[in-house]
Amino acid sequence: MKQEVCIRRMWHQHEKNNRKSANMGTSILSPRRHLNRGVMTFVTLLLFATMATLVWNYEGVQRLVKLVPTEGFSIGAKRPTNVLTPNLSKENETSTGSDSLKKEDSAAIPVEIKPLQPLVVDLTILKGAVAKGAVCLDGSPPGYHLHRGNGVNARNWVVFLEEGAWCESEAACQLRARAHLGSSRWMNVRTFEGILSNSEKVNPDFYNWNRVFVRYCDGASFSGNMSLSVKDKGKVLQYRGESIWNAIIDDLIEKKGMKNADKALLGGCSAGGLSSILHCDKFKTALPSANVVKCMSDAGFFVDTKTYKGENKIQAYFKSVVDLQNVTDTLPKYCTEKRNPIECFFPQYLLSQMKTPLFVVNGAYDWWQMDNIVAPDPLGEWDHCKNNASRCTAAQLNIIQGYRQELLDALKPIQESKKHGMFIDGCFHHCQASYDAFWSGQYAPHVNGQTASQALGDWYFERDTKTNSVVDCAFPCNPTCPPKTSGALSVGRPSFRNWSKRG
Repeated sequence: MKQEVCIRRMWHQHEKNNRKSANMGTSILSPRRHLNRGVMTFVTLLLFATMATLVWNYEGVQRLVKLVPTEGFSIGAKRPTNVLTPNLSKENETSTGSDSLKKEDSAAIPVEIKPLQPLVVDLTILKGAVAKGAVCLDGSPPGYHLHRGNGVNARNWVVFLEEGAWCESEAACQLRARAHLGSSRWMNVRTFEGILSNSEKVNPDFYNWNRVFVRYCDGASFSGNMSLSVKDKGKVLQYRGESIWNAIIDDLIEKKGMKNADKALLGGCSAGGLSSILHCDKFKTALPSANVVKCMSDAGFFVDTKTYKGENKIQAYFKSVVDLQNVTDTLPKYCTEKRNPIECFFPQYLLSQMKTPLFVVNGAYDWWQMDNIVAPDPLGEWDHCKNNASRCTAAQLNIIQGYRQELLDALKPIQESKKHGMFIDGCFHHCQASYDAFWSGQYAPHVNGQTASQALGDWYFERDTKTNSVVDCAFPCNPTCPPKTSGALSVGRPSFRNWSKRG
């Protein structure tokens, strides 16, 4: 009897629990439904983590998301080049890749039907550079990507410096130190395009040269020279851009064979383009046995000019960079002996005394300079004009055209020189050389029937001795400007660091 009572009590308690669960809306899942819910939760978390990673790494987002091309940073790559993934592999002084295997795989395909495959090049970390003080902002070793040349051009070199603006304060440099523009721990593989491409169609003049892409992680155009570490809120910053430059060039010369170079070209985009000007004569000095050494700057000719309100924000900004990272000692002596060191960070004050031939590629309406130098606009008064130049008022157009004239005036030493050259199109964009579409593809601006790629090649190899300067007519005359840039100052990508909006 007692056993029967116990069984009934257990049954009643079971029914009571079931009713309670039903009232609370708790469903009893089968093992399969439990598994499905677990898989869905895992997939959701994975997608969220991926999106968070891409949002944190701006470069990865810009290359992964196929926005309509507006300028060099947002188009071209077939796969993300710097998705924010810490470099956890063992740091070494040599890069290992499958470049030779790719060549063998594609060698049997006829040229006329060969598909254009992205060339992804591994990162070379210079661990030994740390002992020389050549370190990124966070103290990690610097790095570069090298794809070897072949055939008759196996002794020729293109060295290209990465873009990425600057950091003018310890807080700004701390922010950079947490990503690939301040730490090699966050660098990854790189897709080679444009002037770095191994496609003869895309890059006919340099496709089989040794091509090097130097990573930018110092925040001062490879020119910082602070010997002591700087502590900020318990964290240490290193301003060693000049040491990074020396370490990488030394490694290329001594260990990678650049000392045997026959021809060489130093280039760069944006902040890297400015650096290629600042280091141009040093590059020539480092290769005394080379027969031809020249330099090119892509969107790196920043003009010392005032804003539309008459403020000289860019000079104040560059002063902060130069002072913070002790850049003065690394600037060309022929300039600093006669001028304020801040002025010597502007290319226009260096041209007349540069010894090494230089080629400048620049949009006459460089959107970065429009957005940060000419019309920094915290109140939004220029928003309509910046989104579409056809909406600019007559006064705004006058300011824009005035900037173009200031750019051309600053470039007069090149126009008057037989050794220098330039390609100035009438488009609103920023950087061309490291992207297929802008360099020689469907979005490459044409001036007098030439692209910037063709003009550079003619100048470098002295194929056209008539003129080294190609200058476009004023906006809006050029129908070959990239879509949404022929009438837009900056679409799809905000300024890297919109310092004009602070205070």
